[in-house]
Amino acid sequence: MRLVPMIAALVASLAMAGPAPAADSASTASLAISDYGAPGAYGVAVLEGEWRDARRNRTVPWLIRYPRGVAGPVPVVVFSHGLGGSRRGAAYYANHLASHGYVVVMVQHPGSDVTIWQNIRPDLGNVDRATLNRATADPMVTINRFLDIPFALDQLAAMTAAPGPLKGLLDMSRIGMSGHSFGAVTTQAMAGQVYPNGRSMPEPRFTAFLAMSPSDSRDGGDERAFGGITRPFLSLTGTDDSFTIRTDENAAEVVAGRQKPFAFVGGPSMLVLLTDGDHMVFSGRQEVGGAPRPNDDRHRQIIKAASLAWWDAWLKDDPKARAWLRDGGMAGFSGADAVVKWRGPDH
Repeated sequence: MRLVPMIAALVASLAMAGPAPAADSASTASLAISDYGAPGAYGVAVLEGEWRDARRNRTVPWLIRYPRGVAGPVPVVVFSHGLGGSRRGAAYYANHLASHGYVVVMVQHPGSDVTIWQNIRPDLGNVDRATLNRATADPMVTINRFLDIPFALDQLAAMTAAPGPLKGLLDMSRIGMSGHSFGAVTTQAMAGQVYPNGRSMPEPRFTAFLAMSPSDSRDGGDERAFGGITRPFLSLTGTDDSFTIRTDENAAEVVAGRQKPFAFVGGPSMLVLLTDGDHMVFSGRQEVGGAPRPNDDRHRQIIKAASLAWWDAWLKDDPKARAWLRDGGMAGFSGADAVVKWRGPDH
């Protein structure tokens, strides 16, 4: 398989993610430009199930959130969890988007999901990195994770064409890819990251990308790795986003590395850098036994606002959302709680 040579450069960059909080309420009747962080007008319905890939002899769990009563078809956002996470992670993010009229698909990746913990919640203050490294020792874990995403798109196309609650609801011409940590690595692969062996596997069905806690090229070749990505790419990270399973990096190197995709992507690129934001704010810490941090609620408000405006800009082709992100609206909304940067063309 053509992905095998690239795996050695990938598995060292992975980190974990856990579940996230329950749904936000959805009561706002209309959206003002300054209110991207507010809940939307729609209630959120949930579907859950599994897809069977007979070709790979693999079962892929999924969880889909969609807006109740919306007139379809509507844009679709896919989310890939981090190492040790599940389809129930980043619920605050998924519910926010669904309340604003998006279908959000959480894909769970067997082999790098919550099952690596063997039903024992990890201690987030002292994460067992040996478990994380064992989970990624097999290159097929990464290969299958990447292949889960095109497979999921095929299944979604079939679901919206068949009788059921999603019939006619999914606009498969407007799809965004997102993920956290190992899910960000997966997002980068779908965007077309080029690996040291020259290989890449861009998924052309995606319009734009959003990576929470992205990773650099690992070998210093960031221009080669990201320069060919021309579709819009948003990087969300924090000044304390330093978790890694590697032992040869210090915190400053990790934090700097997470900003490299923003700096080198060839198309429209945006960075939201949360002040004192850490790794687990993006997918949840309390639900796996971690203590909340003082800025969690504010940081999640910024994440929700940036994400909604980003998807409105590119999946709904909304020039007002694009201008809000690019021309100071997002920076003003974030204030001192985040640094917001934009580079590259805006169309």
